[in-house]
Amino acid sequence: MATTPNSLTARAPVRLPPMPGEREASDRCPSIELERSTVVDGQLVFERPNGLLRALTHGFFLIRIPEGLDLAGADAFAAHFFEDPTGEEPDGGDGLDHFRGFRHLAVPGDYQGYFDREHDQWENFYIARENWPMLPPGVAAAGERLADLGITVLRSVLGSLGLPEEDWAEVTGGLTDQQGHQMLAFNHFRPEKEVRGSKFHRDSGWVTILRSVEPGLLALIDGTLSSIDPVPGYFIANFGSSIEVLTELLPTPVRANVHGVVRTQRVTGQPHRTSYVIFLDSDLDGTIYRYEDGRPRAIQSMRDFAVQEVNRTYDNENSGL
Repeated sequence: MATTPNSLTARAPVRLPPMPGEREASDRCPSIELERSTVVDGQLVFERPNGLLRALTHGFFLIRIPEGLDLAGADAFAAHFFEDPTGEEPDGGDGLDHFRGFRHLAVPGDYQGYFDREHDQWENFYIARENWPMLPPGVAAAGERLADLGITVLRSVLGSLGLPEEDWAEVTGGLTDQQGHQMLAFNHFRPEKEVRGSKFHRDSGWVTILRSVEPGLLALIDGTLSSIDPVPGYFIANFGSSIEVLTELLPTPVRANVHGVVRTQRVTGQPHRTSYVIFLDSDLDGTIYRYEDGRPRAIQSMRDFAVQEVNRTYDNENSGL
């Protein structure tokens, strides 16, 4: 496991079985009923009275897609970013070339651009908010709405836990004030690669909002490997390691549960699995905090924490999560 010296955020290893294929997972991993929520007047509202508590414990929940949010451009980008342009436009082709060719785009900044994961079917395109003008029309606008939604979730959760609002900007690296590190990540899973879909891992940040329209996501919840299935009209939301570390000594801690994607086993002619997320983190020059005795205590630099978490997300080990 890759950690920084004397890391106070390294958790005990979690032993997991090899990532199953999608057919095996459909038989072995029952679907869990996630709590459903909606944003109403800037607040996260759950359909059931105990919904928030169950969401914090599971680490996952559903959040209704806001009315008027146009996802067509972002959906198309996820489906085509990894392809080479046809070179037939504007006079011919399918009209999608402006979503293609991003494997070769140099994006400035840490952890950005195209990644071909050696040990996974995953290939990704990561791009932070300051570089969203490089994206095709409509994609950045969807990203902005996703980021706003995730920040609303974060503010609602911190308020529900009773954490003083005057601390929020400090402990989240400015994220609650629309700053921080806001990253769009687009994913394509290649069935021709005889490897896992993605490694079991925890997200490193505060809140992740996922757009996925087909099963394949698995999570370790209450000691059981369960399927996290999409529901039409909803995003899947989950919590990351930053909020787990911040709250782990509170009466109601937030869980960042281990999750990953099954090995895709599609037949010829069927579309490949794609998805995209907004990752919401502290700035890399920020600090990781933990609440102790009613006060936030600085325990690790965000840069060291990010290196630690990223290294164990993309390596070839099944433990150290």
